[in-house]
Amino acid sequence: MPEEQTQQQTGQILNTDSFLALRKAIVDYFAASIQELLPRIIVTLVILIVVILLRFLLLRLANRRVRNQSSRLRWRTNSTYFAILAFLVLAFPVWLPSLRSIATVLGIFGAGILIVFKEVFLNLAAWFYIMIRRPFEIGNRISIGGFAGDVLDIRLLEFAVMEVNPRNLGGQSTGRIVHLPNALLWTTPLGNASKEFSFNWNEIRVPVKSTDNWKRAEQILREIASTSTEDISDSDARIQQSANEYAISFSRLHPGIFLEYQKGAVVLTLRHLSEPRTRRMTVDAIWRQILERFGAEGIQLDESYEEPPGDTHF
Repeated sequence: MPEEQTQQQTGQILNTDSFLALRKAIVDYFAASIQELLPRIIVTLVILIVVILLRFLLLRLANRRVRNQSSRLRWRTNSTYFAILAFLVLAFPVWLPSLRSIATVLGIFGAGILIVFKEVFLNLAAWFYIMIRRPFEIGNRISIGGFAGDVLDIRLLEFAVMEVNPRNLGGQSTGRIVHLPNALLWTTPLGNASKEFSFNWNEIRVPVKSTDNWKRAEQILREIASTSTEDISDSDARIQQSANEYAISFSRLHPGIFLEYQKGAVVLTLRHLSEPRTRRMTVDAIWRQILERFGAEGIQLDESYEEPPGDTHF
């Protein structure tokens, strides 16, 4: 019995010594770690406080000079992004010794700038593309991103257009100026109605009752087209320019009449060339003559005919 008690006491002493040794090792490790980390923690806190104070002072200065609420909101948002970026750039070298080289820090800073201001750089790149490639110029009528209008100005980050109604609503100016980011060019198809080719093909559908003299109606339409549309031929300088610069050519430039029979109506389609800005005036003149001439000849329009959806871009 005495021997067994002695062995148990010896085991307890060994277990106690092992636990104390382990605890001492853990405490020493964390003490050393805290001693090593404490300066980094302090420096990081100082950096954070300085960045917050600088952002606060910057916002106070902006609030004094900027009265517009939307502009103030942009200042708050952008200053938050910049503060986060500045904090990360300044704190990284403190915690990651491998980032202490200037080249690495500058690389990370540049990558951060690129991420935060991605849209700005995309707009700048698109501006260079516009200046070099010239997909549109001031004065062109374009369609992009669901908007259509005449280009008024091209700047580093945006371009402005005088908005026009969709083509099926007349295609005339609404009086609103729309500012669009240049970067739309990278993601949205662009339509230009006046740069590569100065004219647009326009179609006017005239439904005539099948019981009326549709041949006479067709003859009247040809006479109206010859007097109310612009006389355009291959020798026109604008046609020559399109053919030489962009290889755009058509076998027929003069107005044409096409006939269809749809649901009891004879549909005569007048297809002609027109400049984008004069299209509505041309259509107005043609329809006035159609109503006058058809009324005089006793030719009736088929009111049951439904016009198909038209081009809504220009």
